[in-house]
Amino acid sequence: MSLSDGTPHAARLERRRGRPTKSAAASLSHTILEIAFRQFLDAGYSATSMDSVAAEARTSKRTLYDRFPSKQRLFEAALHHQILFNYDALRVLEAKTGSIGETLPQVAAWLRTNTFAPRTIALFRLLAAEGHRHPELADYSESRVLRPIVVALTHIFERARERGEVRDMPPEFLANQFIQAICGGDIRASIYGIPKGEDADAVARRTDQAVDLFLHGVARQS
Repeated sequence: MSLSDGTPHAARLERRRGRPTKSAAASLSHTILEIAFRQFLDAGYSATSMDSVAAEARTSKRTLYDRFPSKQRLFEAALHHQILFNYDALRVLEAKTGSIGETLPQVAAWLRTNTFAPRTIALFRLLAAEGHRHPELADYSESRVLRPIVVALTHIFERARERGEVRDMPPEFLANQFIQAICGGDIRASIYGIPKGEDADAVARRTDQAVDLFLHGVARQS
């Protein structure tokens, strides 16, 4: 009597060893990235170890390293795994054909809504605390988190300059200045836990005032 059931020998061995299914492997990766991101934010980059992540995820270090060869790669994957900003909504604003005066208030509202989520502020705190020791973390966050915002705003200002709505200034400079005008100071206050004592209406009024001041400063003079 043949012992073979027609299944290739290697496949039978893998099945016998309990090789995880694709869904189980994906679920484990999801768990690892969620745990890693929380540990990085709670304990800091330096204090978080591959051992601590593997232990909490209840997996082996070998399994962890097979997926993420280094702590930096794990941090990058954990950051990429998080949906910190609604970039789809930003791309819709980037594609708008209305005037700069119509578009910028909507971008300002998007910035306020997305930038001050608790996890985003926690990430900024981590970078402020450890970015000088691990500049690669700041570089990655700059390119993957903040850079898309600057690029979208740059395109908005480029079109406004072509229409003669704003002064002939570098669009990327205007993009960075707008971000600072809308949320730069508040981000610093949030990072250091300085209470503003403002309700949502007060924040909205101050945001409108910042947009108005910015628009009057960059508008082309007739």
